[in-house]
Amino acid sequence: MVVFRSLLRRLLLVLGSGGALASCAKSSGPLKLYFISANRFTSGNRSVVGPGDTLATRLYATAATGNTLKSFRVTVAYSPSRVPFAYPSTVLGFNYSALPKDSLITYLDSTLTSPAGAPTDFLYTTVFGARTTSGTERWLFTATDKDGNTSSRTFTLSVRRSDSTAVYHDYQFNLPATSYSPGARRFIELKSGIAYPAYSVVGSVPNPAVQSQIDVILLADGQRLASPDETSLKLSMSKWSVARRATRFRLTAMDKTGFDNTQDTIAIRQQFAGGTLSLVSGLALNQVYAFRTADAKPYYGLLHVYSLPSGTTAGLQLRVRVAKHALGQ
Repeated sequence: MVVFRSLLRRLLLVLGSGGALASCAKSSGPLKLYFISANRFTSGNRSVVGPGDTLATRLYATAATGNTLKSFRVTVAYSPSRVPFAYPSTVLGFNYSALPKDSLITYLDSTLTSPAGAPTDFLYTTVFGARTTSGTERWLFTATDKDGNTSSRTFTLSVRRSDSTAVYHDYQFNLPATSYSPGARRFIELKSGIAYPAYSVVGSVPNPAVQSQIDVILLADGQRLASPDETSLKLSMSKWSVARRATRFRLTAMDKTGFDNTQDTIAIRQQFAGGTLSLVSGLALNQVYAFRTADAKPYYGLLHVYSLPSGTTAGLQLRVRVAKHALGQ
């Protein structure tokens, strides 16, 4: 979430959390951007323990005396593509390095303002999910001041799965208990297992590249899901600049055991063909939905309601299983 505070309050926040400014920033530049180091914050290259793990990072930018900050930008590049694929039946001649890479994704592109005018310093905290497929993701954070000076920081995360050759892809979502915050990750891409915060999708600047991939949205109460084309959704069309995807769900007769035992692409597709067309609302524990995405060649999958929200912090937990496509399809 993007947060504006006075310099004193920011420093107190940093010190109170046991954090310290990472030493990777140059001290002589007109614009400084620091990672804030603490046990819970990612501030350098690392291997992710589990696919889809929830991580957080925090950065602090400060302009030189007499200057102000103009903008802050966050991008992420996945290599290879974040979308799962089925490996060929024979690995002879298979070249992993030749796999397609994703286009650069703009996670945040913000002009910095405050009621008092352009700020001289800025604190940014984000909570995000690592990729669910094997590969790397490179995060780049760039601050710019009013004179055009820039300062950047970056880290690369690596994810390795032992089951990449399976014909299906699976992962778990741990979603927020409520989604009122602009930093709540409630806009979901089902095939890749990535959830985006509101400011990446419907922020002050529309992000059509991300909007065009969103399959389902967590509603504000944190307990219901809806396809982006659902007419009851109150999404401002001025902030949603592309056609809303029409993801379709069918409530199945499966339970948790049935979900666990469905491990081939034909069986996954059959569940969508045989279920009852349904909106994903009024969720109950251990319900299993089959879904079909709106891609030119649709992705079929299963969605298991693993845990329902409880208290003020534990949100909806979903297990997802997606039938992979072959490379190039």
